[in-house]
Amino acid sequence: MKINLLILFATILFSSNLSAQEPNLVQYVNTLQGTNSKHELTRGNTYPTTALPFGMHTWTPQTGRNGDGWKYQYFKDKIRGFQQAHQCSSWTRDYAVFSLFPEIDQLVVNENDREEKFSHADEIAKPHYYKVKFENQITTEISPTERGAHIRFSYPKGKKSFLVCNHSGSL
Repeated sequence: MKINLLILFATILFSSNLSAQEPNLVQYVNTLQGTNSKHELTRGNTYPTTALPFGMHTWTPQTGRNGDGWKYQYFKDKIRGFQQAHQCSSWTRDYAVFSLFPEIDQLVVNENDREEKFSHADEIAKPHYYKVKFENQITTEISPTERGAHIRFSYPKGKKSFLVCNHSGSL
């Protein structure tokens, strides 16, 4: 009798531990969804934000100019920065914008001249992780924290490397 009760108790305890585990639902989220918008036809007006729930800041790659409402448009094939953002929609614009951008070989400060080509095949966009590898072999990775993000720029060996910080508007 004691052994049967012990087995029953162990089975209940083991079963309750299995059902208490939460599924990893973030694996189903694609933050690129809703980014293929234009002024003429919007399909979501979103950008691929990397952030914690209720985080202080969000981070995103940008295909548009600093301060432009269109941070990221899926149909574009060049990124010009990685931006700390407050914007909730392309219609609201943003404030106190700054972006970071990795470069190799030559320092280019003008944001209109420094964009780099990428392919969506070399891009991972999740709420908890963003990664892109440019055609010039620079890789950028972003993981959010409560008040910011961890950002890693990996440069190809043997190249002169730069990191540009661009700010637009007033801080």
